Amino acid sequence: MNKEKTYTVETFAQDQIIFNEGDESKYAYLVQSGSVEIFRIVNNNHVIVNKIKQGELFGEMGIVSSAPRVASAKASEKTRLIKFDQNDVLEDLKKSPSIVNALTHLLINRFEILDNELREQHGTDMFMKVAYLLELIDDSQNDKHIVSYKTLINRAKQLLNATKVEVDNAVNSLSKLSLINVETIIDEETKQKRQLIQLLNPDKLTTVAQTYYETMSKKNQERKIGEVAFLDLTDLANELQVSEERILNRIRSGDIPADLIYFHKASIEKWLSKKTRESFD
Repeated sequence: MNKEKTYTVETFAQDQIIFNEGDESKYAYLVQSGSVEIFRIVNNNHVIVNKIKQGELFGEMGIVSSAPRVASAKASEKTRLIKFDQNDVLEDLKKSPSIVNALTHLLINRFEILDNELREQHGTDMFMKVAYLLELIDDSQNDKHIVSYKTLINRAKQLLNATKVEVDNAVNSLSKLSLINVETIIDEETKQKRQLIQLLNPDKLTTVAQTYYETMSKKNQERKIGEVAFLDLTDLANELQVSEERILNRIRSGDIPADLIYFHKASIEKWLSKKTRESFD
């Protein structure tokens, strides 16, 4: 006899953070009661991305794609959430019809492309600002060319309105370019861990970073805008490698939700202008 699977239910107080942007994506959540606000901090401004109501699911994109959280979530009021881990979600996807499974992954890929384009457009600018800030801090303190990671984050927040995630991304890029090295040490007095950034080639830090920045900016400008946000029926059929009729049948049966279907406003209005109401009866 199969034992019925049980899920964890967690309660969050009003304004309590559920997860932060940049966190590892471990769980998806279903709102059992209450509501949730999805938000991002952009240029030090609190930007609401979505509001999740009772009966709705959120956080599933990250655990399916194994990507870090692209936004933060907090309880808008006292909220009870049913928590699903990655295995739960992937297992449910495997039970879905193959076309729905493929469509889910297609939508996730499209979402990631759009999100990455937004991040790269802003991220390359922040990368250069962090590089100059590192040089400025280094020039002002010592000849060892070692900067406290905590100091960099605090200065970046104050001077650049940067988030920790943005600083982390810039530091990671500078490290890959072999311009800096990040080391974790134990403070002898406090016995606490500290992260230090060593500038490996301080004289060339901003010069090499500038070259990288210009290359990335050029790539972003040359990127095809052809990675569109919407697909027509033919495009979707080609992506999924099935017939258009099969997709239409899935829409009729409800396997593909109707709220995923969009019409181009100008095109549909032109088409409707040639039709009469009787043609829809």
